[in-house]
Amino acid sequence: MTTLRTTAERSRMRCLDHCLQVLEDALAQGKSRVDGPLAYRLRHILGAGGLIPDHRLEGRRIERVLDDIFALQARLLGQDVEEVAG
Repeated sequence: MTTLRTTAERSRMRCLDHCLQVLEDALAQGKSRVDGPLAYRLRHILGAGGLIPDHRLEGRRIERVLDDIFALQARLLGQDVEEVAG
């Protein structure tokens, strides 16, 4: 198991975990796309962790945003994104 080396990395990982929870809750509520309030909330969480979304969140499919969050987590853990996906 890879350990997170710094407090900043742990903080980023907690923010990504929080984003995953928020997105999973949105899916459980029957949402399929990120709406304005959800995008605002995600940007706020990501910003608190020093992470900036690469592209606009609003209007994107939640599954695609989840994929992006998983890729960011893999990068933080030093894993190859392909390795995690397959």
